Amino acid sequence: MGPMANAGHIDIVRDRIERWNDWRRRNTKVLPDLSGADLSDLNLAGANLARADLTGAKLAGTNLGGANLARAKLFRADLSQADLSRATLFKANLSQSDLAGANLNGADMSGAFLIRANLSGASLLGACLQGASLGQASLFRAKLGQAVLRQASFFKADLTEADLSEADLEGANLQEAVLEGTNLRSANLSNANLCFATLLRTNLESAVLDSCAVYGTSLWEVNLAESSQRDLDIMPAQQPVLSVDSLQTAQLVGMLLHHERARYEVFSITLNTVLVIGRFPPERKPVLAAVKDALRRSDYSPLVLDFHLPGSGDKNEIVKTLGRMSRFVIADMTGDRRIAETLDAVVHFLPSIPIQPIGEGATEPGVAAGHYHKYRWVLPFWRFKDEPDLAARIGREVIAPAEQRAAEIRQKLSFGL
Repeated sequence: MGPMANAGHIDIVRDRIERWNDWRRRNTKVLPDLSGADLSDLNLAGANLARADLTGAKLAGTNLGGANLARAKLFRADLSQADLSRATLFKANLSQSDLAGANLNGADMSGAFLIRANLSGASLLGACLQGASLGQASLFRAKLGQAVLRQASFFKADLTEADLSEADLEGANLQEAVLEGTNLRSANLSNANLCFATLLRTNLESAVLDSCAVYGTSLWEVNLAESSQRDLDIMPAQQPVLSVDSLQTAQLVGMLLHHERARYEVFSITLNTVLVIGRFPPERKPVLAAVKDALRRSDYSPLVLDFHLPGSGDKNEIVKTLGRMSRFVIADMTGDRRIAETLDAVVHFLPSIPIQPIGEGATEPGVAAGHYHKYRWVLPFWRFKDEPDLAARIGREVIAPAEQRAAEIRQKLSFGL
C-alpha cells in the first residue's frame, strides 16, 4: 500500500498558493504530508514546500517554478515534464524519482540526492548541483550546459549524449560513468575522478582535465582538441601517484604497467616522455613545476613519480617499467635516500636510457654511497641552488645533454654497438 497524504494539507495546497504559503507561515512547526498525493498539472509556482513529504507524489506536468523544496522528500515522486525552473531543492531527496523531460533550468539542487533518478531529456541549464549525489542516475540526453556540478557524484551514472558544455565539474566523481557521445566542450573537469569511466565519441574540446584520476578509463574516438590534460593520475587508489600529461598516454602507460605481455610488445616503441622521480612535498612543488615546464617547452611529456605521496606499490618495478619507455630519466635526489636506493636497484635494467641525477643545495646523503653513478649511461650529478636557479639552467645543462646522450645511445644501438 502506497503512502497516504494528509487530506487537509491536500485541500489547502490545491486552493490558492497565497493561502498555502500563509498557512505555512502560521504553522512553522508542521511538516506537510503530501505523500502519494496527485498534484499533476497544478500551478504551484512559488509554493513553500520546504521539508514537505512528497514521497511517491504525482507531480507530472506541475508548475513548481521558483518553489521552495529545500530538504523535501520526493523519493519515487513523478516529476516528469514538471517545471522546476529556479526552484530551490537544496538537500532534497529525489532518489528514484522520475524527472524525465523536466525543466530544472537555474534550479538550486546543491547537496540533493538523485540516486537512480531518471533525468533523461531533462533541462538543467545553469543549475547548481554542487555536492549532489547522482549515483546510477540516467541523464540520457540531459541538458546541463553551464551547470555547477562541483564535487557532485555521478558514480555509474549514464550520461550518454548529455550536453555538459561549459559545465563546472571540478572534483566531481565520474567513476564508472558512461560518457558515450557526451558533449563536455569547454567543461572544467579538474581534479575529477574518471576511473573506469567509458569515454566513447566524447567531445572534450577545450575542456580542462588537469589532475584527474584516470586509472582504468576507457578512451575511444574522443575529441581532445585544445584541451588541458596535465598531471593525470594513472594509478589505482593506495598506489604511488604517477602522473602523465595526456589521456592517450595515460591509457597506453596504464596498459604497459598493468599488462605484462603488452609491456614487452610495446617496449620497442620510443615515446616522447621523460620520467621524473623524486620527493616533492608542498614546499618543493615549485621545483617540480619548474622541471615539468622546462620539459614541456622542449616538447617532452613529463611522467612524474612522487615519492612523497603515499602508496604501497613496488616503486623499483614502476621505475624500471617507466624508465624503459622514456627518452631519459631525471632523478631529484633531494631529501630522500630512497631515490638513490631505487636507482641502484634498477640502473642495470636501463642500459639504453640516460639517467640524470640532480639535487638541490649540498650533495645529498646517499648520492656518493650509491653505485648507480658508475654506469656510463648515468650523467654527472647536477646541483642547483633553488627553483629560480633550476629554471634558468635546466634546459641547457640537463635536458640538452640528456637528449644528446639519448641520441648517441640510439645511434650506437642502430649500428649494433
